[in-house]
Amino acid sequence: MKDLESLANAKIAVIGDLICDKYIFGEVERISPEAPVPVVRVEKEKYFLGGASNVALNLKSIGCNVYMFGIVGNDRCGKRLLNMLKKENIDIDNITVLDDRPTTSKTRVIAHSQQIVRFDKEKILQIDKKYTNEIISKIKSVSIDAVIVSDYGKGVVTKYLIEQLTKMDNLFVSVDPKVNNADMYKGVDIITPNTKEAKQMSSIEINAFKNGLELAAKKIINTSQTKYLLITQGSKGMTLFDKNGAVYKQQSKARDVYDVTGAGDTVIAILTAAIAAGFNIKNAVKISNAAAGVVVGKVGTATATIDEIRNNL
Repeated sequence: MKDLESLANAKIAVIGDLICDKYIFGEVERISPEAPVPVVRVEKEKYFLGGASNVALNLKSIGCNVYMFGIVGNDRCGKRLLNMLKKENIDIDNITVLDDRPTTSKTRVIAHSQQIVRFDKEKILQIDKKYTNEIISKIKSVSIDAVIVSDYGKGVVTKYLIEQLTKMDNLFVSVDPKVNNADMYKGVDIITPNTKEAKQMSSIEINAFKNGLELAAKKIINTSQTKYLLITQGSKGMTLFDKNGAVYKQQSKARDVYDVTGAGDTVIAILTAAIAAGFNIKNAVKISNAAAGVVVGKVGTATATIDEIRNNL
């Protein structure tokens, strides 16, 4: 296998839905007299980069050159997200600020290491072709090795965007999918659903068949015409498929699991960086699996460094 340090040479564009993740940590000591719900005594609050911005952060954590494309609202949450990106030295020149929508945010309340509730603030609106064309024009103007499409279904990722990306020569396109948009990803190089998403995308009850995963993969590949399909399976690891069936099975590298939030972001970020850096597809899967094993051992949307990945391989 090549030296992992070569991952830092990759130049990758990330296009998708930017999300501001907020965590509220506290303790529960009683039940509310107003309703049968726990009363959380708040002790601290933390903010994290979520959605496509967490994909960019995962790339930056291994030294990649990252080009971030997305949308935030003209609000306090949007300003916070942009400031967090700047603090991580992620370029924000290609992020558009809009007045007609709030910045997507997810707030999770954690007590005694358990998530009690999550509440979201969002407005789903598809971006117009003008903005999409600006993205495509910018990507063509710089020497990009690969594009990651991080689709959380908030409107940045459209069928037109995918069509324009797949028309570009020598550009590797990977997609972290949103089930409702499954019919949009035709012709991309790899799609990375988890088992639940694969079940929904294929309409196949995976656990009802001995070869359920293979049946689901075959249907998704036939429908999307993707070159590869990587299905992440939590504690069971991940399986890579192509049009001929299963190509490679990788067992999980997680030692302790505290929080799976953002693990899919890590997988697609490190997988794409590895391919862009010249690793073959099997080694790229192995490296991304090791990275995911690192981040699920941390609380919140987290990242893995090259040293942590190396130690977990």
